Amino acid sequence: MKLDNPLLVRWEYASEERLAKRNEVLRSLSRGPSPEDAAFEVVAASGAKRILDVGCGLGDLGERFARELGAHVCAIDISERMVELARARDLDAQIADVEKLPFADDDFDCVFAGWVLYHVPRLDQGIAECARVLRGNGTLVAASVCNDNIAEVWDLIGVTEPREPLSFTRENGEQQLAPHFTHVERRLIDSEIVFPDTESLRTFVASTIDRAHLAPRVPEIREPFHATARHVIFTATGPR
Repeated sequence: MKLDNPLLVRWEYASEERLAKRNEVLRSLSRGPSPEDAAFEVVAASGAKRILDVGCGLGDLGERFARELGAHVCAIDISERMVELARARDLDAQIADVEKLPFADDDFDCVFAGWVLYHVPRLDQGIAECARVLRGNGTLVAASVCNDNIAEVWDLIGVTEPREPLSFTRENGEQQLAPHFTHVERRLIDSEIVFPDTESLRTFVASTIDRAHLAPRVPEIREPFHATARHVIFTATGPR
């Protein structure tokens, strides 16, 4: 199933358990640069004081923007539960869709779209909306992954059927952003994920969005298993 399927997205983010577990596993087992830290650094470098967090999820990065940058953060998500969690972090959060943002033109210094644009059915419309609400010197910071992110895990399990390509990845993100921004930069972030045992590997697979059902197929491993997480941070400026 494609990750921009609205039914899948609403089901996945109706509660926080799987997302929280997925984040916990990846953060605790990662070795190397953190894509979340990299995204934070780009937002911080923009000097933004009014930030829109699109698809805010648990609200942890939005809270960090507010706390460490002293910015006012507006957070949106289509999930009622995610908005509830973001509000619990004292964020100005509301239910909204990136395809039709409830904000005026030129309203934000920065729009942050962290690992969310590949969930947007009408992606070009969503990116256009991000550009619309940015001020002339504003910045869109969009994070995503590579289509073969953590491919070693699926090879180990013996998955042969190809995954549906993501609509917004590090391979095609520049192409998607270019019609709406005059300048786009791409920063690749690769890190190693080391699963120490079978349980950690199965827990991760069970927390994935579209392949959780494959968790029982994870074989017993006798030594730490290594996989490569392949992320990207796009910085887009000069909204058209």
